[in-house]
Amino acid sequence: MMPPSPSFANFGLQLLEPSPLTTPEASVPENPVFRAGSPEGPRRTRMTHYRAVFKSQQISSYVFTGFLGIHWFTTGILPLVSNPEAVDNSLLLSRVLYQNEFIEPCIVLGSVGTHVLSGVALRVIRRAQQYKNFDQIIWFKDLNILQGTGYLLIPTVAIHFGIIRLLPFLKDGGSESIGIKFLGHGFVQLRYLSWLIYPTLAVASTFHVVQGWARWQGYPKRWKSPTACLIAIVSGVWLASIVRISRIGRAVGHLGRHYDELYNAVLSFSWV
Repeated sequence: MMPPSPSFANFGLQLLEPSPLTTPEASVPENPVFRAGSPEGPRRTRMTHYRAVFKSQQISSYVFTGFLGIHWFTTGILPLVSNPEAVDNSLLLSRVLYQNEFIEPCIVLGSVGTHVLSGVALRVIRRAQQYKNFDQIIWFKDLNILQGTGYLLIPTVAIHFGIIRLLPFLKDGGSESIGIKFLGHGFVQLRYLSWLIYPTLAVASTFHVVQGWARWQGYPKRWKSPTACLIAIVSGVWLASIVRISRIGRAVGHLGRHYDELYNAVLSFSWV
């Protein structure tokens, strides 16, 4: 025989009839996560800023790739298949596209500046979060090859821009006389600097752009071999073009003397 079931009254409990919940919404306590002044608010703000900086770096890389494609064609492919005069004429035509009062400061310089500054800002944001979480900062120990080539390109691009664009602008008011012959003259006048800067530019910029695009597009690991082949082809064409340009030699006549003055200004730092 089963023992009698215990009554609710034996435990001090009372059986109630079910009834709907009539508590008004206003009386429900506010979730502390969304309360004003909670840590979630500043965290969301930081994430919004991070996404904005990240997006600006991504978009600026897309913009600059267009210019770099034109530059690779005129300074990489044409010197291998044409004579210096034809290459200089092609350079003059291509400069109409990107060396004007609007496109150069906005599209070329603006995209490069935005990409560099946003990249530095992203690293500062990550290091600040690292310091907040672990009370330590590791600035460059975790650099990968993609980031390393980006930082390597900052001084090399600055030197290249200073010699090819800024110096002729300060001395002559423009770069109409600057072309492949000027680069060939530089391999004689500034031999070691030229062989240091231009091969570094060719390899580092190719790797950074191609690998960066693969990262932005989220290509899987099976694309690693095609990406490496593309980097080898593009940088190989550029390196072969650099070797051919270096064999042009010193310019002669009035043009050669003018190039001597420009490169001597680089050595003496007398740009104005």
